[in-house]
Order: sequence, then structure tokens, then C-alpha cells
Amino acid sequence: MAVHPAVNRTVGGSRPSSPTIKVASPLIVNKLGDEVELDPIRADAADIDAIEKRIKKLFREEIYLPLIRELGLPKQALHNSREDFVQAIISGKIYFDRGIFKGRFSASISKELRNIRAVWNAQQKGYKISFSRLPQEIKTAIGVSEDRFKKVVRRIDQRLGEMLPENISDQLKTENIFDTSLWKLNRKLEGTLKGITVAPELTDAQRIIIAEEYTNDLKRFIKDWSEKEIVRLRKRIQEKGLSGFRYEGMVDEIQKSYQVGLNKAKFLARQETNLMLTKFKEARYEEAGVNQYIWHTVAGTPAHPVRDSHKKLAGKKFSWNDPPITTRPGEPVRRNNPGQDFNCRCFARPVVKFK
Repeated sequence: MAVHPAVNRTVGGSRPSSPTIKVASPLIVNKLGDEVELDPIRADAADIDAIEKRIKKLFREEIYLPLIRELGLPKQALHNSREDFVQAIISGKIYFDRGIFKGRFSASISKELRNIRAVWNAQQKGYKISFSRLPQEIKTAIGVSEDRFKKVVRRIDQRLGEMLPENISDQLKTENIFDTSLWKLNRKLEGTLKGITVAPELTDAQRIIIAEEYTNDLKRFIKDWSEKEIVRLRKRIQEKGLSGFRYEGMVDEIQKSYQVGLNKAKFLARQETNLMLTKFKEARYEEAGVNQYIWHTVAGTPAHPVRDSHKKLAGKKFSWNDPPITTRPGEPVRRNNPGQDFNCRCFARPVVKFK
């Protein structure tokens, strides 16, 4: 390994008993004197955010917006409050269920219900009136609404049945973002190793291969999740459609599933990106002859504490090719380097030992 220029060495191969190391970024001096810890190299948060947005957009456009359109609602229904669903009886968004009008009531619709002598029932959270007392045009509207709702349930079920998870995952395009992230990460790594050792060249072709591998992994996770969520959502809507489920409940179910999708997108973007970049850094360090690191943890918060099994590793030295056990006693044993465990925020400071 090439000697760092900041470390004094004598001619002829011998070295002073107490080598002098000039502290300068990006190096941090280890107390042992003949080792230095390099600054950790981290992915650009903006790149991870961009990947997260791509996955969220994919779920939104390929799964949830088609269902919202079948309900005849604007795409803002996935974001706005359920007061968007307060519509006329004929649309099915206000519905009549065993003597009670239910739904979300605007001031104007509440006024019309009071005009036909419907009475607010706090326990049922709706306006109560017997069917026989309804004006004929309202009875007709209810009948049309019932028929229309059954057709909508059938169309949504058909739409879900036509969704192919492999087609959904194939729409994901993240290669360019991840390739840029790799390029920036590699530049940081080369800067850290400058003057210590020569970092092997990373060609454009190699970056493209790594970026494609990353995207293919993401697509596989997205396909598996989409398949399970479509089956679950289809079963849920079929069951509720048969038991008197109405528009508000239908949209509520879709919104809940959409929120699950957003959470999954966030997890995949962060977990898989960090995992792939962590492996990339390990490989690059080992290629450069930097084989060990010191485990470091973040401060943690009450909401997101550092795992005890990870705290015990803080300050200890490990090799990339021989990671420590990161699981608690009694759990199936997993060995990981920092950042590889689920939602792990720990990081490594690579160690260079001068010989």
C-alpha cells in the first residue's frame, strides 16, 4: 500500500518510533498512531429521495389512479380530505342504508335533507328518514345509485384482475438516478483515498452494469409487493361490496392501500439503495487494499433508537469480508456490515494501517 505523504518516514525503510501524522481532512487520526480512520462516505440524500419519488409515482399511476377513475373521482382524491366525496345521491357518494342517509355532508346537501324532514342521528352519524316518506325523485336516485354502485364494484374488480405485477414493475426507471449516485459516491471515495493508495478505475460500463443490477432488484421487490397487494385489495373490495360497502368506504379502502404503497416505496428506496451502495463501497475499499473499518453508530432518538446489538459493536474493528453478528440473542443469526441490516443507520470508518 502506498504511504500517505502526511506520515514521516526515514530513508532506507526504517521508521521513527513515534511517527508524526498531520491531521488534515479527510483523515481522522486513530490513537494507536500507525493507523488512520477515513471519513465515512455516504450516499447523496437527494438521490435517494428521487428514487423514492419514482417508486411512489409508479404505484400511484399504475395501481391507484385507475381505481379512483372507476369511481368517477378526480385524482386529487388520493390527497385531499374525504369531503371531496360529498356528492349527489345519484353519484353514490351519499347513500341510503336502511333508513339512514350516510356519507360526508356539505352544507347544501344537509340543508336539502332537512327540507325533506330527515333528522340527524348522532349515533348513526347520518340523516334518518323512512323510505316511504322520500320524494319519488329521491327514491329513483337511490335505485340508480344502487345499480351504479354494483357496476362500479364489478369494474374495479375487473380492473384489479387485469393488473399484471410484472408490467407494473417494468415501468420503473431508476438507472440514471442510481448511476449518478454511484458516480458521486465514487468521486468522494477517490478523494478520501487520494495520497493513501490508488483507487481502481471505475468505468462508465461498470457503473451502468451496477445500476442495472440495482434496478432489476428493485423491480423484483416491486413485482412481489404489487402481486400481494392487488390480491389483498381485490379480496377486500369484493367482500365489502357484498356487505353494503359504499363509495366512502370504497375510497377509504383504496386510500389505506395507497398509504401502504407510499410507505413501501419509502422503505424500498432507502433500504435497497443504501444496501447496494454499502456493498459498492465495500468492494471499492477492498480493491484499494483497505480491508478493515471501525463500526460507528448514530445518536438515535426515542422514536428511532439504536439497536442494543449494534451499540455493542460501536468502536470495534471488523473486516469487510468477516462482518459481525448484528442480531439479538435468540434471533436467527445475521451478519452485517454497517448499513446492511434492516433500517440500519450505522456507518463505517475505513481503517488504513501503515506498514
